[in-house]
Amino acid sequence: MKKLLIFAVTLTFLGCSKTQSIQEYYVAKSEDPNFLVIDIPTSFLGINNEALNQEEQAALESFQKLNVLMFRKTAANEAQFPKELEKVREIIDGERFDPLMVLSDRQFSGKLLLEGGIERPDEIVFFGSAADEGFLLARLIGSNMQVEKAVLLAKALEREGALDNAVETIGKML
Repeated sequence: MKKLLIFAVTLTFLGCSKTQSIQEYYVAKSEDPNFLVIDIPTSFLGINNEALNQEEQAALESFQKLNVLMFRKTAANEAQFPKELEKVREIIDGERFDPLMVLSDRQFSGKLLLEGGIERPDEIVFFGSAADEGFLLARLIGSNMQVEKAVLLAKALEREGALDNAVETIGKML
C-alpha cells in the first residue's frame, strides 16, 4: 500500500506541467503596476442586438467576456519587457496551444491561438506585440465556443463599431 501511495504521488508530480498557464500568468501580473488587466463582458461592447441576425446573436451569446492583459513598455520598465515577453511566448508556444493565424510585419507580430480542438476550443487567445510599444494578451472566454462563431462575431463587432464602444467606455473608466 505504501509503495502504491509513493507511486501515485510521484506520478502526480511528474504529470504536473512546469509551464505556467495563461490564467496563472494573469493572476501573477494583476498586482504589477506595469500591467493592465481588464475583463470586458460582451454586454460592455454596446452592441444593438436588434441589428444582429439570429446566427450573430447565437455567436454573441456563446461568449461571456474578453479577458485582456496589457504590458505598456516605458523607459522605467524597459529592462522588464524582454523577460515578460519571453515568459508569455513560452506559455503560448507550448503544447497546449495550436496556432490558427500568424500576423507579422516589421513593427508588429501577432498570433491567434486555440487551446483544445478546432471544433470546440476551450480557449481562443490573441497575442500581439510591438517592440517599441509592449504586448497584449487577450482571452476569449465562453461556453460552447466555435471558431466559426468567433469569426462571425468579429465581423459583427466590426460592423457595429463595438470595439470603438469598448475602448471609449474603458477610456472613461481609467
